Amino acid sequence: MLFAFLVFATLFLYFYNLGFNQVWQPNEAFYAEAAKNMLRSGDFLTPVFNGEIRLNKPPMTYWLTALSFYIFGVNEFALRFFQVIAGLGTGILTFLIACKFTERETALLAFVLLTLSFQFIANARYTSPEVLLTFFITLSLYLWYISYEKNSKLLLFLSFTASALAVLTKGPVGFLLPALIIFMFLLFTNPKEILRKEYYIGSMYVFLISGWWFVYQFIKNQEIFSEVFIKENIKRIYSLQQDPFYFYLLDIPVSFLPYSFVFFIAFFWILKNKLRNLLFPVVWFTIVFLVFSFVKMKLPVYIMPAFPAMAVLTAEFVKTVEPMRILKGLYVFLGILLLLATLTSAVLFKFNFPVLLLSGVVFFLPVILKNYRLIPAFGAVSLFLYLSAVILPHVEKYRPYKSIGDKIKQIDPSAKLKFYEVGAFHYNLPFYTDRIVLRKSSVEEIKGKALILVKENIYKCNPVAEWNLYLGSESRFFKFLIHIKENRNFGKFKLCIFNREI
Repeated sequence: MLFAFLVFATLFLYFYNLGFNQVWQPNEAFYAEAAKNMLRSGDFLTPVFNGEIRLNKPPMTYWLTALSFYIFGVNEFALRFFQVIAGLGTGILTFLIACKFTERETALLAFVLLTLSFQFIANARYTSPEVLLTFFITLSLYLWYISYEKNSKLLLFLSFTASALAVLTKGPVGFLLPALIIFMFLLFTNPKEILRKEYYIGSMYVFLISGWWFVYQFIKNQEIFSEVFIKENIKRIYSLQQDPFYFYLLDIPVSFLPYSFVFFIAFFWILKNKLRNLLFPVVWFTIVFLVFSFVKMKLPVYIMPAFPAMAVLTAEFVKTVEPMRILKGLYVFLGILLLLATLTSAVLFKFNFPVLLLSGVVFFLPVILKNYRLIPAFGAVSLFLYLSAVILPHVEKYRPYKSIGDKIKQIDPSAKLKFYEVGAFHYNLPFYTDRIVLRKSSVEEIKGKALILVKENIYKCNPVAEWNLYLGSESRFFKFLIHIKENRNFGKFKLCIFNREI
């Protein structure tokens, strides 16, 4: 019964209020605006954001977003729909992979552990390439494993196809990562298999069905593409940012909550007991962890392709090992930590007693039934419920981007006037204003008649409307919440009709 409730709650949380929040800025705005431009222009090969070619990432995320816009209309729900599908799809693949190595109930727990992990669910409700990349890599590895079991060339072909889609999502890492995982697994178990010609033919196949887009962009936009490709795929390895080797040892305890601390225990327990049936997910996690630990530039989302393997390993430990006193204490500690996070959200940011009461009831279900293993999972459900129902709607009061777009379209419905933002740049305004937003550091640079959105201290005018706008990155959500609480890092912006003779 508790498992059934968890699965239902997870499905609910992934879709609940999905389209309520406006486009987050800066990152989500790139995909929203460029996908909308694809639909309007009919050019599905070259992403364009705010009038500028944007080749930082391959087109798969843009394509799926544009398809969703075509099906559901251009809105925030459509923007995130395929992200949720990819997130839940990765959970289902994790369940299927776990079924290969363990019992069905343990596999179901692996689904829950993955889909409720903090970094994963946050990104599954937010448009970026990370969850899609994880989905395609997981699909590629799952198809390869069953092709290896059944000696099926068709499944091997489909595995390479999934890897090619991963390349079209985030570049060469979509092929290199699963290829290295498979190579190392075979090196430990069946080295002769590595010599099969199908692997090398398949590698060429991946290059053909994913590489064409890179070749096309190199020919059409050589200078822009070359600079971006080198920066995104090569320089991140050895330059741009110098993060410590142990970065992910510090990040996983947060990113993989609610079972992050349990994962470390599970990993060493599996190694100690030499559980060879779990060698594939062990190699999977180890390769991803080591590869991105050696890469100089590190971001929490980079290690997300390891999450399915981590969920399988953790689920096996949680389900197999009888929780003695210290383990029960860990499960209770993690649950209480999440309950305190829920209470903190209510006290510091927005209090809603009915939702808080419901969150508390949810949290205490496994406590009442004395199922200590599931206390962290129910703690996560309680926290995400409060965030989705109360906190996310609350922050919309401080995000008036849609009203800015509506006002500008009301004043200039045919977009005859140029539109400038002076003193800042809010990346989601091109999406909501339906026009290019020209960036300027001073009003003196502007000539002719125009609409300007300008910081109050930069230029004095009789505004047609005024708004308080956040000046930082909303992607750093906790910092954004603190700034809302403290009314910090906001600026008053005025919308003015400007006219200066040329």
